[in-house]
Amino acid sequence: MLKYLVIYASETGNTKKLAEEIYKALPSSKKDKALVDVRTWNGTLDAETYFIGFWANRGSCTLEIIDILSSLNHRNIALFGTCGTGNAKGYYSLLEQNASVWISDDNNYLGSYFCQGKMTDELRAKYESYRGKCDDEKIDQIIKIFDSAKNHPSREDLQRAHQFVNECYLQAKESLLHV
Repeated sequence: MLKYLVIYASETGNTKKLAEEIYKALPSSKKDKALVDVRTWNGTLDAETYFIGFWANRGSCTLEIIDILSSLNHRNIALFGTCGTGNAKGYYSLLEQNASVWISDDNNYLGSYFCQGKMTDELRAKYESYRGKCDDEKIDQIIKIFDSAKNHPSREDLQRAHQFVNECYLQAKESLLHV
């Protein structure tokens, strides 16, 4: 059994970038940890601690991630991910809440880390196409959020991912002391 398994779902590469950074930050040798794209994971790897990442999919995670979360028992689990339009603590809390409901109570939930991620130019064009058909002020707000996401995950986002890993490590270590 591995010490750490980082599993992620990434459509545009943002969550993959975050997953790679989390993998690097884990306090373990390469033989005790693994980094796996959910689409290539066959379920044969197991770990004491799972870092499970996803891109925001209508305010939650994908079905692939739900399947993994709901299959785990007696493990440490941390969530992470990226989202394009919801760069706010309230939205991040909603993502955490909507995904963590799939985690069984017999697991040790370590928390979550979310940050903004850049979106595709096709999506910006789609937003622009709504001008004159919807509230243009709302469209301006959405495009402003889109433009602010272009540099994410940023260096600061990746540094916060390292902090998150350290916090999870300490929390998991602390929970072992109380067993």
